[in-house]
Amino acid sequence: MANSNPGGGTDSQGRVMSAFLGKWIPGKPRLIFSNNGNKPLEYLFAGTEAPKDGTYISWNSTPQLNFGFEEDTRYIKRSSFQFLGATIDSTRSWTTYDPVGNLGAEAATKCLWDFTGQETTGGGKHGAFFIADEISDVAEGAPQFVANTFALESLRTPFRYFAFDTVDTNAVMTMWARGDINTTVRNSLWYRFPLEQPDWLPSGMMRIYAGMGPGNLKANLWGDPHCGYIGDHFPDEESLKTYKAIMNPPNYMSKAMWLPPGTPDHIADALSTAFQTAFAEDAALNQKYGAIAGETPLWTDRATGTRTTKENEDIFQESLAITQREGDRLIAKYFPQYVSN
Repeated sequence: MANSNPGGGTDSQGRVMSAFLGKWIPGKPRLIFSNNGNKPLEYLFAGTEAPKDGTYISWNSTPQLNFGFEEDTRYIKRSSFQFLGATIDSTRSWTTYDPVGNLGAEAATKCLWDFTGQETTGGGKHGAFFIADEISDVAEGAPQFVANTFALESLRTPFRYFAFDTVDTNAVMTMWARGDINTTVRNSLWYRFPLEQPDWLPSGMMRIYAGMGPGNLKANLWGDPHCGYIGDHFPDEESLKTYKAIMNPPNYMSKAMWLPPGTPDHIADALSTAFQTAFAEDAALNQKYGAIAGETPLWTDRATGTRTTKENEDIFQESLAITQREGDRLIAKYFPQYVSN
């Protein structure tokens, strides 16, 4: 059961996946794929009414830890569900288009923290990292916007942050081509570009200036990321702790399967093992899923997902307060037009 409407990325990836997974489950059952685009209702149904015999699997785009802290979803914690696996690496990357043209010749070999303390990047059309988020995300202090701005401020890196109506992947590509911005922070482009723009990485038209977390950015079909984890370069432990509190809980996992609370461990173990084997051994599944997702599947196993869910759930409430505090401060500093009188 996808907690999304038909036609989106979560839906299309789930439909492709379900066409292959049945043959890897003991008994080779037929899988029926369906949708419930009302995320809180799907979460509540899975947590209270869904069968606990392995026949109901939730397929979710994000972990939605917030539902475990809300009355409408009866405070049912995400960690009470049985995690089966996740298919996409959720680690964000700091991705910059045409670094030499936009930032200057020296940008061809640098990382984000190499610009610390500089007023400009040394050249190019922009002379700074130009990044954008949607107006609603900026005005509301969405965690990704707050994390990005906090990191740039902490590293004292030259930047300008813009707010536009739409900043999805297609809009980013258009804005790159027009020269409006040069940077985005996402969890998919690093893995997608060897398939969609195979010349950009070898030619230097695109560069990864930092892995933004959670976790470490992995190699893609082209090779290893240019630069490492931004968390290794914060000026002190307190600022790193603040950054992790903002960034990690909403972003630690992407595209995951869950069984309802109370499902026996042996059922969850059997299904998780079957799905992990499918993604390890079924070339056709990986090819078709990768073509839809735009990236090679990267499986998160049951033990890892269970552990990271509990870890992020434990810090979620504290992270909300930190994100609110830093969001209010950063919006007032860089986007005062969105501060209500």
